[in-house]
Amino acid sequence: MSSLSSWDRGSAASLFDRIRGEERSSSPDAQLTSLISSVKRQLDRVLNTRPGNCRSAPDLGVIDLNDATQGSADIRSRIREAIRQCICDYEPRIVQVEVSFSDNISTPLEMAFRVTAHVRLDELEQVTSFNVHMDSHRHYRMI
Repeated sequence: MSSLSSWDRGSAASLFDRIRGEERSSSPDAQLTSLISSVKRQLDRVLNTRPGNCRSAPDLGVIDLNDATQGSADIRSRIREAIRQCICDYEPRIVQVEVSFSDNISTPLEMAFRVTAHVRLDELEQVTSFNVHMDSHRHYRMI
């Protein structure tokens, strides 16, 4: 996805947000907050797509849990890397993406990941992090 690396990161809103007419906020902090919210909404869509379901981008999405278990002893590492690669390939508004597995002692059967990335808007840059949880229906939720 090298063509996305030259994409103008000056807009806080995703394409769909701009089509719906959502305006840019006036202060830089509000713009950055809007950008982070937009990125989370987009990642919610992208991470819940399965490879092969989008004809224009066959690799879009994260492997299904059942597919991740085949031929791999470490399911967490495969899913963690699939999430990181998907974010790097399909969300150009964030850079330096790191994904780590979060151990949750209270719910040991739930898979959770922590995503840390740099968000840039014009000359502003902020490190942000959020949690990605896989629910019982195998959908990823941004928290």
